[in-house]
Amino acid sequence: MSSNFVPLTAQELVAKINKIPRVSLALLPTILEFAPNISKELGIKLYIKRDDCTALAFGGNKTRHLEFIMAKALSGNYDCILTGASSQSNFCRQAVAAANKLNLDSFLVLMHGIKGKMMQGNFLLYNILGANVNVVEGEDLEQIPKHLDIKYNELIKEGRKPLLIYGGFGKEDTVLAGISYANAMAEIDLQMKDQNFMADHLFVTAANMTQAGCELGAKVLNWPTRIQGVSPVYWEMNIKKDIARICNEGAKMLDVNLEFTDSMINHDNNYVGEKYGAPTTDGIKAMKLLAKKEGIILDPVYTSKGFAALLDYIKRGIIKKGENVIFMFTGGSPAVFAYNEELSKSQSLD
Repeated sequence: MSSNFVPLTAQELVAKINKIPRVSLALLPTILEFAPNISKELGIKLYIKRDDCTALAFGGNKTRHLEFIMAKALSGNYDCILTGASSQSNFCRQAVAAANKLNLDSFLVLMHGIKGKMMQGNFLLYNILGANVNVVEGEDLEQIPKHLDIKYNELIKEGRKPLLIYGGFGKEDTVLAGISYANAMAEIDLQMKDQNFMADHLFVTAANMTQAGCELGAKVLNWPTRIQGVSPVYWEMNIKKDIARICNEGAKMLDVNLEFTDSMINHDNNYVGEKYGAPTTDGIKAMKLLAKKEGIILDPVYTSKGFAALLDYIKRGIIKKGENVIFMFTGGSPAVFAYNEELSKSQSLD
């Protein structure tokens, strides 16, 4: 952190963010919900940021991202969007819904992954939303940009005017998405003041963009909070370095005198399990625990793994008894129905 840095208030941070082009897609602010039953069970004070309730096509954190990423679609230079990820991608679901609200067609290039063309969960929703879907073989998400470039050239030859969205693989997109979560931190800042507490820890299941925004917003607001990212996927790239990059470019965009290094980033990939998209036993147990105690249903391959990490951090003493913990519930609910077999076969809590 620069010695010349002067912290901002939530209102000052929001004023800077509001200078960046944006399209309204989400119902904000989402609530910060205290979870009394599981707090008593765990011996902490647990608050859940309900970003599953952003409202666009079942909601989720990607809606915040898309408010900034898709602002350029308002220029009138595009007649469709092109993006891609895995076949059960929450980002793609919300991107198609956003495109529909902006009266644009959608084209998706999806990695086959574990669930492939199974007409359930997010893949079913692509169909309902009217997306044009192309599924390619493989599970390596880092191959997505190559496949998107091929499809982009095909669409150009057909006379289309696609807005190409690389999402987590595009440098500009990742910074804009990070800004959206700096804005979420401003929301939380006001909500914590209203509920009269300061978080000791904030847990977020994220690859790069969402955690970067949490890191940036927390530092701008001068929180003492420990931000802990939990990865849902193994990356070849240095993800801590990429998160720091997003933070630094976001700080420049907001004109705040901050500098981040990868050593400042807490990001844990020890809860991924076998691979991306595969549920873990601990994740499913964590999912069922929160459902039983609070009636909140996490998804089986992202947020459940993040919550399993939170439980393990309590067990290991990294989170101490009585501390205030915020868990970012970033959505992903439709995936529950694509994993019905894995969930029904898992052991119960009893």
